[in-house]
Amino acid sequence: MSRKKILPKNSVIVITGPTASGKTSLSIELAQTLKSEIISADSRQVYMLMDICTAKPSQNELNLVKHHLVDFLSPNQEFSAGKFASDASSIIRKLQNSDIIPIVCGGSAFYIKALFEGLFEEKNEIIPELRNKLNNEIEKFGIGYLQKQLKKVDNKTYSKIELDNPHRVIRALEYYYSTGEPISEAHEKRNVSNSEFQPIYFAINYSRDVLYDRINHRCEQMWNNGLVNEYKSLISLDYDKNLNSLNTVGYKESRDYLDGIYSEDEALEEFKKNTRRFAKRQLTWFRKNQEINWLEGKSNNKLEQIKDIIQI
Repeated sequence: MSRKKILPKNSVIVITGPTASGKTSLSIELAQTLKSEIISADSRQVYMLMDICTAKPSQNELNLVKHHLVDFLSPNQEFSAGKFASDASSIIRKLQNSDIIPIVCGGSAFYIKALFEGLFEEKNEIIPELRNKLNNEIEKFGIGYLQKQLKKVDNKTYSKIELDNPHRVIRALEYYYSTGEPISEAHEKRNVSNSEFQPIYFAINYSRDVLYDRINHRCEQMWNNGLVNEYKSLISLDYDKNLNSLNTVGYKESRDYLDGIYSEDEALEEFKKNTRRFAKRQLTWFRKNQEINWLEGKSNNKLEQIKDIIQI
């Protein structure tokens, strides 16, 4: 048996992986063991009133362990990977200064990457005319039209980002058309090391079939627990349906159901399908991280698997 890794003082334990893999419950179990606190790395759980769709920890779970960067912004407020990295770094420093091992938990890979590897400095300014042109093309031809453009000019970014997120697609095209350089190349040129923290990565591994079954089951639970009503409530509070925060799998299918584009059964199936596609993209990203320790999902002793790897 290999020797357990002794964690240095600047260690940060990261529980990540695809949606519906069980990150929340494992992170809470680990945090209770370590008497630690959890920093959410989820781009949607930061928003208030968005509970069901984001699979936000329940109030009971939030009471068990202190969570940071959960449920503190209005849906119309902007949040970014850069802001996450800044806020999370500040929290991590405070915890480490108190001899607490921080736990980062979430599936927003770009946020985690920003925290530990930094973000390159985008030197180009937004050109309103270009952004308006791209937004108009989405309105006229759909997001698929811009996706094809992106694949042609920057296939690396096309294969990595959330393609159903117009903000990400538009930003990548903006960067290319205003600088002549693919944004993926700009990323590769940045300083890729934040030596301040030492991440120890864990993710829960399931076979594709088992993961998809878990996703389908959770989508059904979310739908039956009032996902559509949650979306209706947000719209009734005058939050614009085009907000980036509402451009989320689950809400989009709820909107299409309410608009009569899909029947309820069709909307639920679309929700499942799009969530499975999202998980597939997440897995593609995470599989590239050679530092991740993959835990056997079917096992009931995932915490013990972690203890076999690190000394806690």
